[in-house]
Amino acid sequence: MPVLERVARVGIRRGFREGLVGGNQVWLALGAAALGVRALQLVAGRRSVVVTERLNPGETLLIRHFLPGEQ
Repeated sequence: MPVLERVARVGIRRGFREGLVGGNQVWLALGAAALGVRALQLVAGRRSVVVTERLNPGETLLIRHFLPGEQ
C-alpha cells in the first residue's frame, strides 16, 4: 500500500474518531484534509493494475496498452 494512501486512511480514521466523536477540532481538520486527499486519489484514478500469470515453457505473453476510448 503506498505511503500516501496509508496516511490518508489513518487520518480519516483518527479524524473521525478523535475529531468528530471526541470533539478535537485539530483532528477534525486533519481528517477532513485526509478525506480530501483520498477523494482526489479516487477521482484521479491512478491505481495500478497488477496481474500475475504463470507461463508454462513455450507460452508467450502479449502486453498491449490502449488509450482511453480506443480498442
